Amino acid sequence: MILFGKGFIVEELLEKNGYVLRVVEATTIDTFATMLGMEVKPTAMTVETKNTTSNAGLMAVLGMAGAVSGSGSLCMSEKLACRAASRFLMSDYSEVNDEVLDAISELCNMIVGGLKTTLEEQYGPMGLSMPTVVYGKDYLTRSSNLGRRINVCFQCTDDNFSDEFYVGVCLITENSNRSYLSELAAFHARLAS
Repeated sequence: MILFGKGFIVEELLEKNGYVLRVVEATTIDTFATMLGMEVKPTAMTVETKNTTSNAGLMAVLGMAGAVSGSGSLCMSEKLACRAASRFLMSDYSEVNDEVLDAISELCNMIVGGLKTTLEEQYGPMGLSMPTVVYGKDYLTRSSNLGRRINVCFQCTDDNFSDEFYVGVCLITENSNRSYLSELAAFHARLAS
């Protein structure tokens, strides 16, 4: 794994998040190979230093709740989304439509679901939300201040095609953050006011 930390010590990130990052890598590689017949390789890890990030293309997001709470996301370009959907649905898609959005949300569901299943072995039962897909040229995403979003970047190579994408995770365990529920309640109170 090649790591780049923006303002954080890489060793600290590995110590605290290495298990999760290895699961994200393995699940993503396996999902792309099995479901799409596409090879992907991890290229970098980034840490969001701001909670708001500018994006373009498609982003599918799933929430997790239980002993580990947070979200997982899959973000990619329109081109890669169309190519992945074409492989996944065994049809040809040259532009983003409902089928492409559904395919990307299902790929995100598989990757984040694999992470959830692995985390349940260590932490106990968890639930997943329904996937949400955002598509656009210039949109912002925001994570709460309670967790740090870590993105594992991948390079996807398929025939004469190559593109990058990332899988993002922002997780909080109640074991490591005893005040999680009170902080979450305070966060929701600030949103409501």
